[in-house]
Amino acid sequence: MASDSHAKRPIVVERRKEKGRKKTPRLTKTYDVKIIPATVGVVAETEEPPKKRVAAYCRVSTDQEAQETSLEEQMAHFNTVIAEHPDWELAGIYADEGISGTQVKHRVQFQQMIEDAKAKKIDLILTKSISRFARNVVDCLTNIRLLRNLRPPVSVYFDKERLDSLDEKAEVFLTMLASFAQEESRSISTNIKWATRSRMKAGTQKISTTSLLGYDTDDDGEMVIITNEAEIVRTIYMSFDKGMHPAEIAEKLNALEIRTIKNNPWTGESVKNILRNEKYCGDVLMQKTYTVDCLTHKTKKNEGEVEQYFIPDHHPAIVEREVWDKAQVRLEQIAGKRRRIRPKQQRLIPLRKGVLLGFVPIRPTWKAVSLKRLETATEKVMALVDAKPEQVHIEYESEECEMEILKGFEVINLKQPKGESVMTVTSNSLKFNKATAVELNYAPYIRVLLNAKTRQIAIQPCSEKDPNAIKFSNEESKQTYAISIKVPAIQVEFRRMLPFEDDNGGKLSYTLNGTLYPDEQVVIYDIGDVKPETEKKRRGRRKKSEIEAEQKEN
Repeated sequence: MASDSHAKRPIVVERRKEKGRKKTPRLTKTYDVKIIPATVGVVAETEEPPKKRVAAYCRVSTDQEAQETSLEEQMAHFNTVIAEHPDWELAGIYADEGISGTQVKHRVQFQQMIEDAKAKKIDLILTKSISRFARNVVDCLTNIRLLRNLRPPVSVYFDKERLDSLDEKAEVFLTMLASFAQEESRSISTNIKWATRSRMKAGTQKISTTSLLGYDTDDDGEMVIITNEAEIVRTIYMSFDKGMHPAEIAEKLNALEIRTIKNNPWTGESVKNILRNEKYCGDVLMQKTYTVDCLTHKTKKNEGEVEQYFIPDHHPAIVEREVWDKAQVRLEQIAGKRRRIRPKQQRLIPLRKGVLLGFVPIRPTWKAVSLKRLETATEKVMALVDAKPEQVHIEYESEECEMEILKGFEVINLKQPKGESVMTVTSNSLKFNKATAVELNYAPYIRVLLNAKTRQIAIQPCSEKDPNAIKFSNEESKQTYAISIKVPAIQVEFRRMLPFEDDNGGKLSYTLNGTLYPDEQVVIYDIGDVKPETEKKRRGRRKKSEIEAEQKEN
């Protein structure tokens, strides 16, 4: 007994073997291994295996008739495929119609399919291709991994690529093919944008009236007025013209049980949207917003980032143009009272008559308004009057001389614009000589206007209450020197149009001679032909002019 107990005693060693030492040859031991059979998901030989619950996902990206047919064909195909497998049963066909594949969150049926898979109602999902499943790489792989990690896992089979998502080697191919699908989506988006903008540029783009109160589209795609809705629009403009606030107009419409085009109650903001919409005076401004990214479909208000397209008198107007213009001015006044105007909220309203036709007043509170926006605003006005900026001048009448002896002589027009105003522009200020104050009758306040299209700056006297007012001159007896104004908004616009540093980093300035238009009390400066001067040369020239002035006085 002692020898038997000694034989079963475990082997004990004092320390671990050193690495690299040769092992002593030993006989191979055999073990008695017991196998424990699996119990989950195993079907006994006497039982019939359960049918695999198979679902199908179909999607088309537009709701056009041809695509509807494609959707029906996809659904019929998968019904046939599932019916051909006796061990499969239909768990449902999920179909999204007229929905983009670049974002999952907008696909209701897709999301429902994922939720049903989580609820263990689906074992296998069939789909036509990766591009039908998702054109976004992140969404595609995220959902495939989510389904794979369910217990039990749910497989996705891509018919066109013949790939099963549960295959260990499939993810590399899925990543690559999903990337191709995403790039294809980006390419399609680019092509659609190009085609749309080409139609906008040609003026052939159809205007959607689905959410436009007062208008509908006929069979030829032309905008037509809906009489009863147009009366609501006219009521809004008429009430606003009489002094009612947009919020008061909204209350009035709601009291009359009148709804918006989307069948919602009216609010002050929805009334303002009607008042701001240029379509009601017969014009069309296209590309007010643009899509930042084809994957997120995020849109942004167009503030000069991309081109806009303006068509005057595009369709029958519901309100007169003068009524619409007055509404824009009053909306601007209301906005100015409520808050300090910010660049994103700034509405550009160019002047529409006289020598300042197309000029935009620069508001001192501006921080950034793109030159593209300023040019577009001017172009819109010029299109309305059917004239080019360089052709707009004040014309003075002169009597024709019928005396025979004076035939062939030209009459000298003594009312031609003239002026002695000089404006010196530096990177941080505008300086006007005293003659400018004299020409403007020592105006205490002026406003500065810009025509970005013709590259002209104008100054004009205004009242202190004008939202564009800038302090200018003192009284005649007190204004004995040049005038300097420093308004960041104005300097920003100048810095966009003119360089203020030379190649060596030296500071540059510009001297512009102004032209006075006495009938309208306006001085206009042309930036087009101006040449830069270094600060030293300018100071030297000033000293010389001062010496010459003193010599004349003596």
